[in-house]
Amino acid sequence: MNPNTEQLVFKGMRRFRYRRDELLLKDAERSPYFWWWSYLRLSKDYWWVCQRKGVADDPRLREMYRDFGKVYEMTFEQWWDKRGINLFSEQLALPSVRQLNANDLQLSKGVDQHLLLEIPLNLTEKTIISQVRKLISQQPEREVLRTSSAKRKLAKMVGIRQDVIESAYAAWRLYYESRDGRSVDKIGQVTGTKSLYQIGKELRLVRTCMPQPTDDKNRAAKRVNGMKVAVSRMLARSNNLIENAAIGIFPSIQTIKEPIVWRPVQQQRMEEAVTAGQWRPLFNAGDTLNVQQRDDLML
Repeated sequence: MNPNTEQLVFKGMRRFRYRRDELLLKDAERSPYFWWWSYLRLSKDYWWVCQRKGVADDPRLREMYRDFGKVYEMTFEQWWDKRGINLFSEQLALPSVRQLNANDLQLSKGVDQHLLLEIPLNLTEKTIISQVRKLISQQPEREVLRTSSAKRKLAKMVGIRQDVIESAYAAWRLYYESRDGRSVDKIGQVTGTKSLYQIGKELRLVRTCMPQPTDDKNRAAKRVNGMKVAVSRMLARSNNLIENAAIGIFPSIQTIKEPIVWRPVQQQRMEEAVTAGQWRPLFNAGDTLNVQQRDDLML
């Protein structure tokens, strides 16, 4: 099959079916898949796995490296074409209504989840549809399943919208850059060039906490405190998104249930490398590490 005419199915995209064309890439850049790749490039743990060429004590990190590879060395377009399409496209054909051969009933697998009907063709479409709907509604154990056959599946986006994912990413970036590239593990511990309030104000994170000309001293203080709390919460979400992305769960703003495991010696070496400035997150979609930078990072 010509790869340009191949029909690909994605469950996390604006559309459902795609060919390998510019529209696929354009929609991928707006999808949760793009943000998974983006958050992964902020993870120190995943960066360390890349430096060790996939060697890790935690099997979740090893499996992520096997699937996602060195995300620091490719633009999203390059990574998407090389790995993303294969990771996130559905591997099995989706169930569909089809016509059966009356002389040779070749039933689909999982026939217990199918309803066999005989449809007279001399009825109106309206009547047929009405009767089919009635028969379907009478199936007590019928359940709509939205399972995915992709190699890497998105977590259910329950209680989290994509604009929250984007805002958390922007807040993390501003906070990191305001601290001259120092770690953001402990929010608010080190004062950077921008306060939490300034970050929230720049992002217009909470509309009701934006300053107003008519504010008195007390009202202004309440807005400042409200914005600081909102930014702190958003940074906590971004840290959780980063950690979950590294172990193969995205998107999730929940604290990971089982912390990432490193042997003490590897944990120490990673922390020393970070302290020495060998690690830096890549923010822009086009950012990659050049050959010299990669050589500098190798330990």
